[in-house]
Amino acid sequence: MEFGDKLRSLRTKAGLTQLDIAEKLDVSAAAIGAWENGRAKPRLTKLGQLAELLGTSAADLMGEDAAEAAISGTSRMVPLLGFAHMGDFEDEGNLADEVEVPTSIADAHPRGFMVHAQGGCMDNRFPHDALLLVDPDMEPVNGQPVLAETSDYGAVVRNYTRGRSTVMLTADSHSGEYDDILAGPDDAPVVCKGRVVWYMGERDER
Repeated sequence: MEFGDKLRSLRTKAGLTQLDIAEKLDVSAAAIGAWENGRAKPRLTKLGQLAELLGTSAADLMGEDAAEAAISGTSRMVPLLGFAHMGDFEDEGNLADEVEVPTSIADAHPRGFMVHAQGGCMDNRFPHDALLLVDPDMEPVNGQPVLAETSDYGAVVRNYTRGRSTVMLTADSHSGEYDDILAGPDDAPVVCKGRVVWYMGERDER
């Protein structure tokens, strides 16, 4: 049984809701949902607390997932730092989630981190609800997607273009209804957090 399925089964047997566990572990209910549907896994500290809460061990809770990872070595865990289009980043010290990505991708971007991007402003490039890998060590390139922070919009994913005195963040959507974000010399600066280098779409639950 995979981790998410086992977590859901044990939680149900214990008579707990996702919100119950979220409150006890000091994480969001959305995080518990992501753990159960396989889109993310808890960090080791939270895993131990989760196992204790459910009356089992971390090893038993991980089950086949742990054995398969040990044998295959084909994936690595990368921290999930929060949401794009949803405001500011969380402090990494308080994060509970990690996301499993292919080892080749993680090794190519050793300081990379994931963000959960929501909304349709980049749906020509990414699904509406996607996990994006951001490399903070890669310089932005004109025409390529970046994760940026702006004073008015918070954390956003847009295509990046730098001119002589301006930075423009443009949407890439089917609808064309999203405004460009333009920052000139007299505007609050746009802070580029890194280039988007890989993504994972919504898990197919069929």
